[in-house]
Amino acid sequence: MRKINILNRKKIIITISVILCILALLILFLVYVFNGKFRNWTDINILRKNLSEKDIQTISLNTEKNNQIHVYNNYIAILNDKTITLYNSYGEKITAIDININSALFDSSQKYLAIAEEKGNEICLLLDKTYLWGEELEGEILQIHVNKNGYVVAISTDATHKSIVTFFSPEGKKIFTSYFATTRIVDASISNDNKYIAIGELDTSGTIIKSNVKILSVKNAQENPENTVEYMYKLDDGVLITNVKYQSKNQIACILDNGLGVIKDNTYKEIVRIENDQITYLTNNFNNYVAYIEEETTGLFKAQSNVHIVNTSDFQEKIYKLDYATKDIFANDSIIALNIGTEIYFIDTNGWLKKKYTANQEITNVKFSENLATIIYKDKVIIVNL
Repeated sequence: MRKINILNRKKIIITISVILCILALLILFLVYVFNGKFRNWTDINILRKNLSEKDIQTISLNTEKNNQIHVYNNYIAILNDKTITLYNSYGEKITAIDININSALFDSSQKYLAIAEEKGNEICLLLDKTYLWGEELEGEILQIHVNKNGYVVAISTDATHKSIVTFFSPEGKKIFTSYFATTRIVDASISNDNKYIAIGELDTSGTIIKSNVKILSVKNAQENPENTVEYMYKLDDGVLITNVKYQSKNQIACILDNGLGVIKDNTYKEIVRIENDQITYLTNNFNNYVAYIEEETTGLFKAQSNVHIVNTSDFQEKIYKLDYATKDIFANDSIIALNIGTEIYFIDTNGWLKKKYTANQEITNVKFSENLATIIYKDKVIIVNL
């Protein structure tokens, strides 16, 4: 009987210990989730998300060449001498592809990389490490955009038209071309279902700037090239549009010179308006979010960056607080990079830190995908796996 009591007592102690451990872990997790300062301390000191140059891989660059660099999916693409060389996240060379492009415009979405000759007429598309197609366009290419399905839109100009929109299938088939004689297209984005193209259009011919967001229908363009516009949203007179981005449910996130908002069903919902110099950066380069930075003075020569991350489906907001003034912000799909000089913080759209990188010199050029980031200097590329 005594032996049985001892065994029961041991079981009770073990059970209580397990429950206490689970409760302690649950409490720590909840504190980590809801306490930003504790989470930042844990990220840096426990989870070791703080990296420096000694912790990572690098790719050496030939400084005698004009190296142009882009990051997409799991690859680092370096273009020089009309050859694009792909490296993996360990800095190992994967392949080299010859392309007829010298000075490049890049755009990527997941596994697709579009490349064009800036102010030239060559354009091509890669899928992972495979060259899919190349074409020559009329006029000089000013912009290119690719969506996650491999559809490509190019914006060019010629002596007759301020803007020309050319739309390609993933196989390189030209689906339609649309001409704009008097207005300039400042940005374009392809919907996730490949049925529409949103363009930010600017008319500076009059005394007052006029900005529009036009939705071009691929179906309309194929049936009647003279009638491509599905609908148009007119912004207030004097407002300058700078960026458009198709997101889920055919919402269009727009950056204006006076703020940030979303167009859906021909209605504009404002998210933030710039009314003072505390709003320093705006970005919409996400799948379902927009973000902006609000600087807050915390002392003499001290500032805090409050990064507001807003879900454009339900307009719920998360805030990531950084005890420094931000010098630049970069965004890609679901990652935000905050550059504060010699340090860069990579956070996700939940407002959680993924990695922090500390450099030996000023950071000025950053390229990244959801999977990896690069810090680019004249003689080397530093690789940060996210």
